[in-house]
Amino acid sequence: MIHRTKHTKKHAAIPGKPHHRTGSAASRATRSLVAALLVSLPLSACGSSAPKPAATTPSAGLSVTPLSPHEVESERNHFDIIDVGDLPTRYGTVRVDNSQVSSDVKSERSGVVTSYKPGSTGYKPDIKGMQWASRIEPAVFDHEYRYSSDDWATTQKSAFRLLDQKSSGVGVVSPDGQHISLILQPHRTAHDDDFSAQRTYVVVLSAETGKIEGSVEVSGLILGRVLTNDSLAIQTARNYYPGADGQGVISVFPLSNLTATPSTIPTDHWLVGSSRDSLLLSPQSPSAGSDGITPSFRPFTVTQMGTDGKVRGTVTGVNRIYPGGWLERFHDPAAAAALAPTIGGKDDDQTRAVWNALSTEIVDLNSGATHDLTGARATPTRVPSGPGLLISETTVDDKGYKNASTPRFWLSADDDGHPHTEDLEQFTDK
Repeated sequence: MIHRTKHTKKHAAIPGKPHHRTGSAASRATRSLVAALLVSLPLSACGSSAPKPAATTPSAGLSVTPLSPHEVESERNHFDIIDVGDLPTRYGTVRVDNSQVSSDVKSERSGVVTSYKPGSTGYKPDIKGMQWASRIEPAVFDHEYRYSSDDWATTQKSAFRLLDQKSSGVGVVSPDGQHISLILQPHRTAHDDDFSAQRTYVVVLSAETGKIEGSVEVSGLILGRVLTNDSLAIQTARNYYPGADGQGVISVFPLSNLTATPSTIPTDHWLVGSSRDSLLLSPQSPSAGSDGITPSFRPFTVTQMGTDGKVRGTVTGVNRIYPGGWLERFHDPAAAAALAPTIGGKDDDQTRAVWNALSTEIVDLNSGATHDLTGARATPTRVPSGPGLLISETTVDDKGYKNASTPRFWLSADDDGHPHTEDLEQFTDK
C-alpha cells in the first residue's frame, strides 16, 4: 500500500552498537528459505488478488537538502559502500553514497547523491566536475548496514537481492535520462510475521538539478521499482514473492503529480524493468539472473505491459534485461530451453562457455528494432541522452567469457533506436 506524504524533517538518534542476527527459530527458518523462494517459486499468469490495506502509521520524516562541493569533499571521509552503481543521466553521471558519522553516543546516516559532468567518473571523481549534490534522510537502502535501529532479520534486508538489480533495484533512471528514483532505508521496520508494518520512502529527483520532484511512502515489502519517462511504478507484496499469499500489486504514479492516487495492477509476476512507456514483468524472479547479475542458465519470458495494465506483447527466450528497455533474446529459444535442464544449478567455466556459445540478439522495446549479437556483447553505459547500450566486438577466453574489444555502435533509450557510430572513441577506455 502506498501513502502520500508531506516532506517534513525529523532527526532520530540511531544506536551506535551493532545488532546481531536475532529472531525466533521460526523466523530464522523462514529467512533461510527466502533465497530459494525468490529464485524458484512457481508463478501463474498475471491477475492475483490485491493486498489488503495496511494501517497508516506516523512517518519518520524525509528531507532532501543541497550540498556544496566543500561539504561533499568532507562527507567522503564517511562514505559507506552501497549497492547503487553510477547512474547514467542526460546531464552526467550520478553517484549514490551513504555517509555515516559516528560519535560515542550515536551513529547518524544520510544519503549523498552527487551529479558529475560527463567524463568525471571514477572511484573518486574530481570535485571540480561536480554539478550538484543533495543530502537525503533517511539514508539510501543498504542491506550491509547493521548499525541501524532494526536488526538483520527485517523483511527488506532479507530480500536485498531483489533490489540489487540495475533495471528495478535501489537506484534507477528514466529512459529519457531526466529523472532518478531511489529507495530509502525503511524508517519503520517489520519482520517475517508482519510484512505490512514496514514503511519506506521512494523518492524521485530531477537529474538536472538534484531537487526532489516528489516522494511516496510505501507500506509492505518492496519487490521492485521502475521509472518510465512519465511514471513511477512500485511493486509491493505481503511476502517475499508476488504470487499466492504474496498478493503482489504494482502501484503506478504519474511523475507530474506523485501525490495523486495511483492506479494499481494486481499481479503475481515480478516487476523486472521498464521501457519509455511500459512495464516489464516476468514469472522469473529478477534475482535469478534476469539482468546478468546471477547466472541462471535458462531462458525466461518477459511480458510488456502498459502503465494502464494492458498487455502489449510477450517475448520468449530472454537471456537478460538491460536498463532503458532492451532485452537480450536467444536466436533459437527452443535450443536454449532444451539446453537449460542439462546445465541447471551449475556455474563453472565449461557451463558458462556452452551457454555463451548460443547466439543472441538485442530487442529494443522502445522502437521495435533488433540487433544481432553474433560475435558481440552488449554493455549498459551512459550516452549523451542518458541510459544507453554499447555493442562491442568480443573475444572469448579459455573460460568462456566474452570480453569486449572494439566498439561497433551504441544505442540510446531516448531516440528511434537506430545504431550510432559517431563518437565511438568515448567508449574505448570502458
